[in-house]
Amino acid sequence: MNLAIKNITTGYGKTPVISNISLTVGPGRICALMGRNGSGKTTLLRCINGVLPVFEGNIRVMGKEIQKLGRAQVARMISVVPQTHFSPFSFSCMDMVLMAGAARIKAWSAPSGKEKQKALETMAETGIDHMAKRPFNSLSGGERQLVMLARGLFQDTPVMLLDEPNSHLDFANQHKIMALMQQVTRKRNMTVVITLHDPNLAYYYCDDVILIHKGRVKAAGKTCTTLTNDVLSAVLGDNIQCDETKKGVFVVIPKHIPQKMN
Repeated sequence: MNLAIKNITTGYGKTPVISNISLTVGPGRICALMGRNGSGKTTLLRCINGVLPVFEGNIRVMGKEIQKLGRAQVARMISVVPQTHFSPFSFSCMDMVLMAGAARIKAWSAPSGKEKQKALETMAETGIDHMAKRPFNSLSGGERQLVMLARGLFQDTPVMLLDEPNSHLDFANQHKIMALMQQVTRKRNMTVVITLHDPNLAYYYCDDVILIHKGRVKAAGKTCTTLTNDVLSAVLGDNIQCDETKKGVFVVIPKHIPQKMN
């Protein structure tokens, strides 16, 4: 099992934010974390990455307990794609991607030609190789997010954590990124945990889902069986429902849709 979390409680200072959370995600699978704002999704990601201490329980990646590893070791096992990122320096997009290889490169060494070629190929995977020389800080929010995704993939870890990666992307790029993650996850046999707000994206692109409500797991399982009216209403609010279109496509929509004016 690539990622195994058992009964963890964590938070900030001495105040717990999430309690008694357990989950396992195997290789080649994408797990969506869903819940309302403030439910503890990002806190859970930070705990998995070893940034927040574990009050109780344990987290294992590839059988190794995260709490007992140094930051360089964690970086070789877990990559993170944050919601937003701004660099205080004027790095190029290629430089931003190459930085993810720091855990593999010896101290005071420069990236090799092979590393640079691999970085360019990874950028091509996300469709941004043409931006390699552009200043990262000159990009739009959506373009930066694509660079950060390429950076996470270049880190080449068995586990990747993504915190609302679609928050700055337009409709087409949201589906492009999710389809790409699905493809790469299968190809590399990696484990992906991703926080999402859209149940539709979770249903079609994620294998498993965990719904967190007030810091605790409300429901967990395969997306196709777990995302139901009762579960979604209990976690996300009672103004939503699961439905099917005339073509049999699963969708999650508001219960009360305003009548369209002619």
